[in-house]
Amino acid sequence: MNETVSPARQSAFEILRRVAVEDAYAGPLLGSARYTKLSREDHNLLHELTLGVLRRQGWLDFLIEHYAKRSITKLDLEVVIALRLGLYQLKVLTRIPAHAAINESVNLVRQAQKRSAVPFTNAILRAAQRDAESGESRLPTDPLQRLSIVTSTPLWLLRRWQQRWGLDETTALATECNLPPQAVFRYNERFSTREATDRWLSEHSIRTRPAPLVPEAAIIDEGGLGPESRPVREDWIYFQEESSQIAARLATPVEPNTAPRAVWDVCAAPGGKSALIASLLPTGSRQVATELHTSRLQLMRELFRRQGVEEIQLVQADLTSPSPFAPESFDQIIVDAPCSGLGTIRKHPEIKWRCTPEKITAMAALQRKILETAAESLRPGGLLTYSVCSTEVEEGEEVIGWFRNRHPEYRDLTRERLIELRLDPASLLTPTHGARTFPHQHHTEGFFICVLWKRRPTEQS
Repeated sequence: MNETVSPARQSAFEILRRVAVEDAYAGPLLGSARYTKLSREDHNLLHELTLGVLRRQGWLDFLIEHYAKRSITKLDLEVVIALRLGLYQLKVLTRIPAHAAINESVNLVRQAQKRSAVPFTNAILRAAQRDAESGESRLPTDPLQRLSIVTSTPLWLLRRWQQRWGLDETTALATECNLPPQAVFRYNERFSTREATDRWLSEHSIRTRPAPLVPEAAIIDEGGLGPESRPVREDWIYFQEESSQIAARLATPVEPNTAPRAVWDVCAAPGGKSALIASLLPTGSRQVATELHTSRLQLMRELFRRQGVEEIQLVQADLTSPSPFAPESFDQIIVDAPCSGLGTIRKHPEIKWRCTPEKITAMAALQRKILETAAESLRPGGLLTYSVCSTEVEEGEEVIGWFRNRHPEYRDLTRERLIELRLDPASLLTPTHGARTFPHQHHTEGFFICVLWKRRPTEQS
């Protein structure tokens, strides 16, 4: 019997196991040299299998329990991963021959030294192959429980969203979060003009359009840009989500004849916002980027070198301790705080399986501490921008509400900044503080952004 497994399926199994056992993230693993050496066909299938299984994990586990007639907690992890891969191919990637999906999933179990589970795995997948309904007729009747399975979204998270926005909005958001994110990039005119880059893209049949919220950026509608393509290899462009670019632009007013500024980007890794801010600052400005971990500082150093913004000063800093900088030493401070990451589910689907209500509470406490520490170094008349890639109010509006209660000298300037960027405040502002983007409304990450202006003593009431 042939016990081989294709490189794509073997690699997907390895990555999914590391995601489950090591709390690794699939995205960086997919981009590592070990897997980028695969053929284009295998690498494309690897991406689809890995991210597709993570996005649909709740639904796939429902199917496993339906066909197995037992709890998934009773099965070995390796068997579960192989079944998820097989079921995803049978039920979603229907162009893949069923015999290939089944046989190679069985072989993955065999290679994992779980030979006693081989007949069981084969039986489950054969049953799924015969069942055209995919067990959907056995879904719960409760709307939220049903939605949890269909969209593979934890029930606790759906309940939070429903209480806040209602069932229709929750359904739209959960559904959109299962879609792959758009490929958005900004131009790096330090190395190539926008016109030259667009010409290259057109010559290579790559169709783009201006990003709706950031017209200076572009979305790829047709074609693709791999790491080997010239615009990526030579850093003519930088892939950066639209809401992340909005945060950087809101934080950096672009005004003619503006004096040089002192700018601090707190928790700056991976560095995309810092690099964009550097391109917007007046000549002669001083820019500092801090990060807790030395490994992330090194990654930023390499990014800044490639982006041509090596003038940014990198400093290791722990903002749960006193600030490394003197009071009132910066004109702009950007706090892109550590968060639950629930706004990035489209890109990092494993996050929804790891997050808990307790983690959201813990992250909010950390965010308050970092914001409070960073604010000490802002001069009167300066801007303090706070952002998190989270859908949750505890990490956004409530953090700002807490901060402003303690510091009434700060005024929410988000509306004015949105207007300056020619963005519609009505579609972005929250009822309380700052602005939000949502996957189902703006087709971006779920992001919270608030720009605060620190009044001068003479301007305070």
